[in-house]
Amino acid sequence: MAAELQEGERLRVDANQGWDLRTACAMAPKLAEFGLGWIEEPLMADRPLSEWTQVAAVAPARLAAGENLRGAGPFQEAIDSGLFGVIQPDAAKWGGHSGCLPVARAALAAGRTFCPHFLGGGIGLLHSLHLLAAVRGPGLLEVDANPNPLREGILQDVFSVHDGRVSLPGGQGLGLEPDIKPLLTLRSLHIERRA
Repeated sequence: MAAELQEGERLRVDANQGWDLRTACAMAPKLAEFGLGWIEEPLMADRPLSEWTQVAAVAPARLAAGENLRGAGPFQEAIDSGLFGVIQPDAAKWGGHSGCLPVARAALAAGRTFCPHFLGGGIGLLHSLHLLAAVRGPGLLEVDANPNPLREGILQDVFSVHDGRVSLPGGQGLGLEPDIKPLLTLRSLHIERRA
């Protein structure tokens, strides 16, 4: 994959909390030849900072984490540690917009990159895009490349990419009144009760 990147494309790795300390310290240096933008969650999110420090010392790229952190305190600790170049709260997992916005601002103030995490349906993805736009930082929005009817069915052409950018819809709230009709074929149970 690294050899086939086109101009402007970037490569990142997500270990998805799959390594212990020994494995992370062995694997991270082996990734140096690929010019990674970051290594995401090489350890379980709840591992002590002493372990993250050891991984950061041998990692050839910035460490990214946050989708599995909960609470303002752990996020601030991660930001203050200087070990994470990319902070990735997931507004659907913790804090919503009101919790994640201060985290994003603190990350940017500390010179970190804010990249909201969300890989599910279209509403949460659009919410994350609004959160990213609200902080006006140099971050990215992570979007799963796999087909997802809960994304495409609701957003349709809202996420059209032009020159590497996506424009937010201009309406109130999220800027979009979702049309759930394309999702009706996905329902597994429908019950109506009338009084």
